[in-house]
Amino acid sequence: MEKIILTGASDGLGKEFGKLCVKNKIEVIALCRTKPDYDCVFLRTDLSDETSIEKTCQHIKENDEKIDAIINCAGVPGVQKLEEVTYDVLDNLMKINVLAPIYLTTCLMPLIKKNQADILNVGSTIGTKAGYPDQIAYTTSKWAMRGTSYNLQLELKNENCRVIQFNVGGMNTKMHTKWTGKEIEHPEEWMDPKDIVNLMFYLLNLPKNIEISEITINRKNKK
Repeated sequence: MEKIILTGASDGLGKEFGKLCVKNKIEVIALCRTKPDYDCVFLRTDLSDETSIEKTCQHIKENDEKIDAIINCAGVPGVQKLEEVTYDVLDNLMKINVLAPIYLTTCLMPLIKKNQADILNVGSTIGTKAGYPDQIAYTTSKWAMRGTSYNLQLELKNENCRVIQFNVGGMNTKMHTKWTGKEIEHPEEWMDPKDIVNLMFYLLNLPKNIEISEITINRKNKK
């Protein structure tokens, strides 16, 4: 790989993956609202806003002929009791977790096909099971992204573009803390994103005739 597009590049798993790519001399086009604190091409993008996504895609299509991969890593949680679910939370969560990666990928599809670029969609283990109490919106969004990856695999089966659905369990990031305002309990039991990004990097650097279509990474000995 020489150049990638990365959402959620300023924090958590996305930040660690971006830093790993830069360390390996891969150019990172970071699509997020906050500028990452490492060397990258920063395109300020609000993934909850249709116009912002369109402007970013147009800029990329006009300025970046060669793209090796798109990593849809941005995501927000949603923790609300069933009887307290609000439309605003549903709307924002679905826009960022589902609509944005679909719209971004389809807007850039001519560039993806031209470059035989890979697509890695970061999902969650919650999208492989019933989920957890108070997380109906988040669970639904991660099931939706699995469906997105499956459909992309079908639509791109005659292209040399790989689609990887990357289901990862709980990691020691700030994602849930930002939502709840509480530090996670037993942080030593949560996976380190620095370990996870090594696997992402490995999958994307396998020979192009190998596609790991879906992979699930669970926390071991979770209490």
